[in-house]
Amino acid sequence: MAKKQGQKNGVKKVSKKTEKVRGICRACGRVVELPNHKGRCECGQGLIARGGRVVRIKETPHGCLEMDAATTISEPPVVVPGEPEKRSRKRTDGKLSGLDAAAQVLADAGEPLDAKTTVERMLAKGLWETAGKTPPATIYAAIIREIAKKGDASRFRKAERGKFTVAK
Repeated sequence: MAKKQGQKNGVKKVSKKTEKVRGICRACGRVVELPNHKGRCECGQGLIARGGRVVRIKETPHGCLEMDAATTISEPPVVVPGEPEKRSRKRTDGKLSGLDAAAQVLADAGEPLDAKTTVERMLAKGLWETAGKTPPATIYAAIIREIAKKGDASRFRKAERGKFTVAK
């Protein structure tokens, strides 16, 4: 009788993962090292490594307390209460982002423009470069997102269907 692949003399072949994986605990922000691709963070969250990345188990299982403790490499960053946690999003290469260039073109135009015309003017002036296949769709979606997210604080206003102008 033929044996199944991976079996030898009735014993299943089991590979053990013995390497340690480093990652960030999504619950508390500590940098941890997981033995055998799973462990428990100091915050009590169960962690496992999938594809070389550390992911947290959303519902911590009952056996989480028996899991090996993860080694804490560094503590989470200190957050000052009342101070918003923001990263600087300024470009360092001196070029404008697509939205910044669109705002500048719309301000110079003085009239509502559609996304296609806005992108054509941005590219003609050399304010923005892209290798994308559909730059007007990208700019249109970005403007809509900014209007939806920021509301009255947005740099853009929807003038009519498909056309935008700068907020005054």
